[in-house]
Amino acid sequence: MKRLPFVIFAFIILFALCSSVCGYKSAEDRITRDVNNALMLTLAEMPADVVNADTIRCYRSHLTIAELKDTACIAMTSVRRDGRQEMQMVAQANCDFMTILMLSDQRASGALLLAGILWMMGSLWYMRRYKPEMFAQGLAYGGIVFANGKFVTAKGEPIHFTPLQHYLMEMFMRTESHSLSKQDICDRLWPKKPDASDTLYTLIKRVKPILEANSDLRIESDRGRSYTLKHK
Repeated sequence: MKRLPFVIFAFIILFALCSSVCGYKSAEDRITRDVNNALMLTLAEMPADVVNADTIRCYRSHLTIAELKDTACIAMTSVRRDGRQEMQMVAQANCDFMTILMLSDQRASGALLLAGILWMMGSLWYMRRYKPEMFAQGLAYGGIVFANGKFVTAKGEPIHFTPLQHYLMEMFMRTESHSLSKQDICDRLWPKKPDASDTLYTLIKRVKPILEANSDLRIESDRGRSYTLKHK
């Protein structure tokens, strides 16, 4: 439960990243198609064996992406064809990362990123407002937190127990099931007392109102054999 908001945030950011990469790749493909189409149109109008200022001017005039008109160019490269080396024109966009990123559609990834940030901010606000025990370095259960040897409410307010009440509540908190047998409590709190049933009953009776006033818990008895912390 503590990790759920962070897991959801991680998934949203992952989807945003995937969307961003897809948008970037799509922009790369669009640039490649544009420069190749411009080269094809240029070759239909200009000689294919020489590159000069007129060739570049013609080539750039056929580009449809305005951002490429100052950077795209044509180069002559050697290719092997039918056992012979031949010179061939190739189109080059000469775009840097930021240019491609600006040309890509990042609206979906931006929306997801914003949603992720809002989700995380909202989750942190909710947990700090209604579940502050999730931030506590200690044991938390039912709106009560045991940390640094002290009991506090979910809002961080101290809960005042007597030393014996404090020890009893610590036993409840440190037990995974939050359930203790009557005999176990008596043996640990009054090891030298032959029968501490009445003393335990009084202790439980006095702890109950303090616990119920400061948390979402109550102490339930199982026919006097055991006691359990349960949600109200």
